[in-house]
This record gives sequence, structure tokens and C-alpha cells, in this order.
Amino acid sequence: MSSIVSANEAAHRFGLSEKTVRRWIASGKLKADKSGRAYRVLLSEVATLVEPDTAHQSGLTPDTVQTADIGSAPPTADSRSGMSGIAELVALVDRLHAESSSHAAAAAMWQERAGTLADRLAAAESKLLALAPPQSPPEAPGAVPPVDSTPRPLADRFRTWAPWVLLVAILVVALMVGQPAWVR
Repeated sequence: MSSIVSANEAAHRFGLSEKTVRRWIASGKLKADKSGRAYRVLLSEVATLVEPDTAHQSGLTPDTVQTADIGSAPPTADSRSGMSGIAELVALVDRLHAESSSHAAAAAMWQERAGTLADRLAAAESKLLALAPPQSPPEAPGAVPPVDSTPRPLADRFRTWAPWVLLVAILVVALMVGQPAWVR
């Protein structure tokens, strides 16, 4: 006795798409009962359509057939269109693999360049530190800074004295012009 299953389950058991089973129903190749939105079919009839020669020669009944290979199904429009997409996918995978390989090579090159530049920068920094005058350690808060005993040029000394000398000169001139009694 053959079991009645949904079109979807029959398609899965025989490695077909549900669309193929529904096309067989629409064309009249496969009898089905419709309950709601689902079609119910006999497994024996689906097996007859899938493997017409094999089922009769080997004496297999559709009840004993659990699943079938995809290759055992007759070529349909669904299976041919699915197979043509495989070549495109393989080509796409090859192209993406080549691109990722070239990106990996470029990344390795840039990483090497970055390492070289980092080494050169470290060498330049060490040369600059060697050329710079030694610096005294930072002073503690509240510490008295050391007195600078190096002689300063005359121009520097004049800049610090100039305001006081000018003030004294202005006072002398003012006193002489007004000539108060205590100046004479």
C-alpha cells in the first residue's frame, strides 16, 4: 500500500524541488488531491515519474524507496538552470580567491614598508637625542632654581637695566629744570 504525502514531502524524498512536483500536477502527469493550499500525492506515482525504468525492473515499490540521488532524477528545467549557475559560482569563487590573494600580498608589502619606516624613525629619533644638549632633571615643586653663573653679554644686561636708567635720567632732568632750592 502506497502512502499519501504532501507535494513538498514527496519532492524532498525523491530529491526534487516542490516546483517540479507542482508542475507535474498542473500538467496532469501526477494525480493529486488538494486540501487547503497543499497538494497530497501518492508516493508510488511520484516514484513512477522519477524512475520509470528502475522501479519496474528491480521490483522496488515506492514504499521501500526512502530517498533518491539528485543525479537519478530526469533533467528538468529546474535542475538544468541550477546546474548552469554552478559554473558561474565556481568562476566567481575563483575570481574572489585571486582578488583576496592579491590583497593579502599588498597587505604584506605595506606591513613590511611600515616596519621599515618605523625602524628608520627610531634611528632618526636616537640621532636627534644624541645631538640635543643634556637636560637637567625636572625640579621638585618649591625648590629654589640654581643660580646661573655664566656671564651675560652687555646687551642683555642693558635690557634689564634700561628702564631704571631711564627713570633716573628723567628725574635728574626734571629736578634740574625746576631747580628746587635743595638742588642748588
